[in-house]
Amino acid sequence: MNVKEHASRLLDIISKDLLEKEQIVALGLLCCVAGESLFLLGPPGTAKSMVARRLKEAFAGGTSFEYLMSRFSTPDEIFGPVSISKLKNEDRYERCVEGYLPSADIVFLDEIWKAGPSIQNTLLTAINERIFRNGQQVIDLPMKCLLAASNELPNEDEGLEALWDRFMVRVVSNCITKESTFCKMLRSQVADKVDVPANLLITDEIYAQWREQMRKVNIPKHILGAITYIRQQMNAQMSEDGENDLSPWAYYISDRRWKKAFGLLQASAFMNGRSEIDESDLVLLLHMLWNKTECISRVVDIVFDSVFWDVKKQTSALLKESLKGKNEGKSAMKANPADVSQFKVYKHFYARVLGYGMGDCYFHIHDYKYLDNKSKTQGMVYESQFLGANVISRLDLSTPFASTQMGQGSLNVSLRRIPGGLEIDGTPYVIEHIGSVVPLPQPKPCKDKNTVTILGEKSQGLVDRLEEVRKEMQRRADVVESGGNMFVSDADVALVKTRLTQVMKTLDETRVHMLNNSNLA
Repeated sequence: MNVKEHASRLLDIISKDLLEKEQIVALGLLCCVAGESLFLLGPPGTAKSMVARRLKEAFAGGTSFEYLMSRFSTPDEIFGPVSISKLKNEDRYERCVEGYLPSADIVFLDEIWKAGPSIQNTLLTAINERIFRNGQQVIDLPMKCLLAASNELPNEDEGLEALWDRFMVRVVSNCITKESTFCKMLRSQVADKVDVPANLLITDEIYAQWREQMRKVNIPKHILGAITYIRQQMNAQMSEDGENDLSPWAYYISDRRWKKAFGLLQASAFMNGRSEIDESDLVLLLHMLWNKTECISRVVDIVFDSVFWDVKKQTSALLKESLKGKNEGKSAMKANPADVSQFKVYKHFYARVLGYGMGDCYFHIHDYKYLDNKSKTQGMVYESQFLGANVISRLDLSTPFASTQMGQGSLNVSLRRIPGGLEIDGTPYVIEHIGSVVPLPQPKPCKDKNTVTILGEKSQGLVDRLEEVRKEMQRRADVVESGGNMFVSDADVALVKTRLTQVMKTLDETRVHMLNNSNLA
């Protein structure tokens, strides 16, 4: 059983009946494996404490500690009472930590911001260094994850920024939204404990192995480029909102936080069975980079735009280069008028006519040499079930093929052979040639209709490069959509698809501008 299968099966079990909380459980498990902390923002009664209890079940011999904070909570209630016997007999100030936070694998602290300064200061070291000073001893904490919850964010004037910064993943936990899911919740019985098979439990040995292996996950160059884009956008937003009376702290991301964020992305890639971070892991940053609820939507936009971070840069460069090539000498096909060897062939017999009608349209290459380059020949256009597209054919009433097509939705047209293309009803069209990547634009009618103007070599190269950009953007979207990242929700995938639609529109507009610059559109 590989790591991804192990984690996926484990998540299915520990998230059972936690309706609309599956991603929170998944992110909780990710935090556990990466050794980070999770903050849940939401009203009471939204299964926040249940998430912590279920995460404990993922670990062999796992223990947990839960506590509801108040203004009057004392360190004794969190870290354990002072040992009276050691204080009396050995003059040592030590706590009895068994059963309290220092001995737990999973810790859940509700209403975290109500804790006093003495508790908060101790938590800073516990979360970051995973140690606890107990008298003269320094205890290495077994804590895999600290989950905290509240229905509010910390106030800026209470000095809680350092503690808030320790919570790497931040998720809004709301009530169930779908009525069908709500009815299912009413009928179901949610158990505090679930039965996890022994072979799926994460032992200390497995945990150590996973932690070691995830540090070796590679960070590709294009992902670093996307991170740089996010960082630049966050800094720009910080400056802009600082001028609009929104605290600059809302978009502040410390170097430590960036470093830990990369650790979580590495953990995500590893748990999904990959050796390097990809775009699906990048999406998870939307849960790590917001500091205030007011900036969540903007952070989401920045993170999703980062998947296609370089599309504007590349299209701008191509547009600029196409301007340099404006009025580039246009080449006309000089090949033998009846030579079909340069045509790109589909289904062994067909070449594609570019720009005619709606959708794809093909021409039988066998008919091409029978067309006259001076006089017009009668032809027809019909829908081919074989090709799933329209086909233009020379009309020869002596053939059974033609007679069966007549009267079945076919359209009569006049055809004439021209160099590199086909004249249909007096208008010239290009036939796709070998090496073409992008359908060439429909050429403007020529006065003598004897030649078809096509893209020059340089312009075609720019269009080809734009098509490569399109393919790369589609690849990135496919990584998120079909990559099966267990930590990314369906809603997040849908947002990436929406962004892709916008990107493709930008590419189409760029292509039109490039062709206009070449005087060919």
